[in-house]
Amino acid sequence: MKLLNQYSNEAEAYIDKGFLESNGIRCEVISNAMSDIFPAPGAGVGSIDLYVEDNDYQKAEELLFHKK
Repeated sequence: MKLLNQYSNEAEAYIDKGFLESNGIRCEVISNAMSDIFPAPGAGVGSIDLYVEDNDYQKAEELLFHKK
């Protein structure tokens, strides 16, 4: 799988995941929850990444970044 985009919140990541899956592209949202394990003031939730299959990367990139 290949990293397509990074997000500051999970809601945005899951919206894009749903959009891509509705267009036949399998993808995964992966959250780095280190700040949940070792909380620090203002640390946020870490990175939230959207991954797609390598062979779908180009189509996913076109759909996601040219939809607006």
